Amino acid sequence: MPIKTIEQRYLQLAFAIDRHQPGYVDAYYGPAEWRHEVEVGPLRPVAELVPEVEALIDAAAGDTAMAAQRRAFLLSQLRAMETNLRLLAGESLPLQQETEALYGVSPAWMPEAVFEEAHRSLDELLPPGGSLNERMARRKQQTEVKVEAGSPLLEEIVAELRRRTQARFPLPAGESFEIAFVQDEPWMAYNWYLGGYRSRIDINTGAPIHITRLVDLIAHEAYPGHHTELAIKEAELVNGNGWLEHTVALINSPACVISEGIATRALSILMSEAELIEWNGAELFPRAGLAELDAAREQAIEAARLKLDSVPGNAAFLLFDQKADEAEVVAYIERYGLGTEQEARRTLKFLRYARSYVFTYDYGGRLLDALFARKGEREAWFSRLLREAITPEQVRDYIGAGV
Repeated sequence: MPIKTIEQRYLQLAFAIDRHQPGYVDAYYGPAEWRHEVEVGPLRPVAELVPEVEALIDAAAGDTAMAAQRRAFLLSQLRAMETNLRLLAGESLPLQQETEALYGVSPAWMPEAVFEEAHRSLDELLPPGGSLNERMARRKQQTEVKVEAGSPLLEEIVAELRRRTQARFPLPAGESFEIAFVQDEPWMAYNWYLGGYRSRIDINTGAPIHITRLVDLIAHEAYPGHHTELAIKEAELVNGNGWLEHTVALINSPACVISEGIATRALSILMSEAELIEWNGAELFPRAGLAELDAAREQAIEAARLKLDSVPGNAAFLLFDQKADEAEVVAYIERYGLGTEQEARRTLKFLRYARSYVFTYDYGGRLLDALFARKGEREAWFSRLLREAITPEQVRDYIGAGV
């Protein structure tokens, strides 16, 4: 039997874990026989997989022929894989330690003063009448759109974002994605990468979608977010370098922080705030039947609302570390996130689904903000993140060392 390469061992360990934890492998487009071999074989105990990961860490660390960047990425992923197995075996870690070990970022409780400052801004921006929660609810009702019936609007958004992405970050020839509408999911939208530069983007119409966030949703999932990153990395790392470990996307891994950082900052790389306001006011709002909306004010409201994005992280600390009951967590999300009880329960559902993954969005975005602030040249650095296998630890090194 031929000796297995490091990347084959890595991929097959991922499939073995996925049998214990369905969804751990988020995407795969590598050799089908490698996956088939694991899936038709016996279910291997978690305890048997731990020493195998440890041996693979030693093998990767000692492979001096491997490119340094490739080795750093693999070791980062493998150490997270080891932690994931320990958690599957029943070990319990405080949420901060779990997030550090899986994702390479260290979350902390966000002081409520940050949310209260956002509340004050929203109090000034929203039309008067009722509590802040009630006023926010009215604003959401006024901006809600039915995207499943608005394909021409979606097509316009996709075409414009693709045009801007192609001009800055050339896409592989033949890349494409399709949009499907789903319901009853814990997330708003999801990119399923299929390989061959193709994706399927599911949009959850079971949750309200707002015209003020529609462009960002497409930027996040498609151009220049998840679809763009995965297509470019397939072209450069897999087809260009032959690094087959990149044919798999793993959920509980440091790569997720970079991926969500790219996605959460995707729109800001393509369009200035002024450009987005102009496009919304002149084209998108009227075409959605919402011409009465003041695009500049809606953008200011959205900017203030973004300061509440750390509320789910605090709620995760309440739920998993402090063992708060469901009612307390829901009340916290309602109070500081300015949502309805239904929205708060939807967030709670997502937290139970995502657990520590919830921090990848906020902290991935913050990491990129710090990199861009320290280094400038936002597009050049964004391009590197799209093309290279960079870890969160390396981004912190770039920020600190001035690389």
